[in-house]
Amino acid sequence: MAALRSLPVHGASGAVNSTASGPASGTASGTRAPGPEVVPQRSSATGSYRRRVEQIHQIEVTTRCNLRCPYCPSPNLPREKQDMTWEVFEQSLEVVRFFVRRGTQGELSLTGIGESLLHPRFVEMVACARETIGDDRPLVIATNGLLLDEAMCRAVKRYRPLVFISLHRPEKAGPAVELAKAYGILAGVNASAVTSAFNWAGQVDWYVTAPKIHCEYLRSGWAVILCDGRITTCCLDASGTGVVGSVLGDPSSLVLEPYSLCASCHMQVPD
Repeated sequence: MAALRSLPVHGASGAVNSTASGPASGTASGTRAPGPEVVPQRSSATGSYRRRVEQIHQIEVTTRCNLRCPYCPSPNLPREKQDMTWEVFEQSLEVVRFFVRRGTQGELSLTGIGESLLHPRFVEMVACARETIGDDRPLVIATNGLLLDEAMCRAVKRYRPLVFISLHRPEKAGPAVELAKAYGILAGVNASAVTSAFNWAGQVDWYVTAPKIHCEYLRSGWAVILCDGRITTCCLDASGTGVVGSVLGDPSSLVLEPYSLCASCHMQVPD
């Protein structure tokens, strides 16, 4: 699994900032993208929370990983271990462009349940993602640091990514952190498996110390594109049970609502 950026504000594969709890997400700047504010609604028929998708928060470029962490669903992932094809990646960026044009796209993170740097075209993906979202939006990379060598830092530096490194393997993460610092791309480190632990909504056998917070995915209309092109509700969806559409569909019709994992998640459905 990549570097889970802790969620304050949570996400998957990697982590959000260095102190919150969850996998990767949350806007790096702590602010939202400009654009029309959409008030979440509850269906009068079911009383369930519903939120129109406002942005693609993460693109999962691979489900392969070079670690087998017991606190991550990656070792026993019920989906195929595979890299996102270039065709699906281009289609994913078309969905992102839709939200850029609408004015609601914010931070974009190239992360998921897998180590993103394993993708053979990862640097090209970083370049294309930066071109798609423009210069003003944060572009996030979450990694476990095993493949973050000087050549990789040099290759991605020009695209100004915010790099978050997990501390799953300190002997590897330490040198990666120093390299990322030297190249001016380090945004934070993540040790949430210890400091703000969670069990992926009951999908792994791990303790939970993460604070209960409102789910930013449901609250702000963030969606995740899985490596096979399906679009799902949140970063914790290891099996794809929260899928709401695909990159081949109409992005304006995408709607998020609570699904099966929400009942056992430390992140709560917004009021």
